[in-house]
Amino acid sequence: MCVFFKVFAWLSKIAAILFWLVVAWVTISLDISSLNTPSHWREGDDWGTPEFHHRIYLEIAEVTTLAVLAILPNRWLVFSPVTFVMALLIALTPFYSIPGALTEWSDLLWLMPIMLLFSLLPLSLILSFWRRRKGEKIRYV
Repeated sequence: MCVFFKVFAWLSKIAAILFWLVVAWVTISLDISSLNTPSHWREGDDWGTPEFHHRIYLEIAEVTTLAVLAILPNRWLVFSPVTFVMALLIALTPFYSIPGALTEWSDLLWLMPIMLLFSLLPLSLILSFWRRRKGEKIRYV
């Protein structure tokens, strides 16, 4: 049974790395272009205001942090319970905006795959922490 969790942790870590690198590349490129010129994919009429700039900078920082967290080896993130909890809380930050995006039950259909992709990084962290607590040696995941 332990081999299954090890393989599942590897697969979820690889998928999380790919997902967060693609999300970071797309989001940062679109955010930087929207800082210079107004874009139609952005919601709101506050383009050019300080609130708009702060929101864009915060989004860039969040996506960059999650991409770096996905790339870091799990053995660095689960070596102590304190670092594990901090890494897990950071990995769960995309879930904070989901209740605001859920306005109707039909939104759940497109939100479920996104929630599944968001859960890959916390899942790999939890599986690695669990394996570490059992005394296994963790190389990367």
